[in-house]
Amino acid sequence: MIEVRVETVNGVIHEMLITGHGGAEKGKDLVCAGVSSCLIGALNALDHAENYSLEIRSGYAHIKEISPTQSHDQVVLETLFVQLKTIAESYPDRCRVQISRKEGTK
Repeated sequence: MIEVRVETVNGVIHEMLITGHGGAEKGKDLVCAGVSSCLIGALNALDHAENYSLEIRSGYAHIKEISPTQSHDQVVLETLFVQLKTIAESYPDRCRVQISRKEGTK
């Protein structure tokens, strides 16, 4: 199961954690491949990746804002969130998305 946890602060994506695998045979896991493709595409589209702490390895990706983000990068992360929610809706037994919304300071 792929778990996606997103934290927003004042409506802005502050942190995203993606863990796990889709559960199919290695090399044939389309859900895992879809999540990975969306993630890498989004990271490549960031204009200011230096504003984020990024940690990526097999079955694990952690993106955390460390400096104020630019609106372009926030749109990229929001797009990634929508893509991952769409995958989770299509494959609820293989992918789950949770969001935590906070108000106030980070």
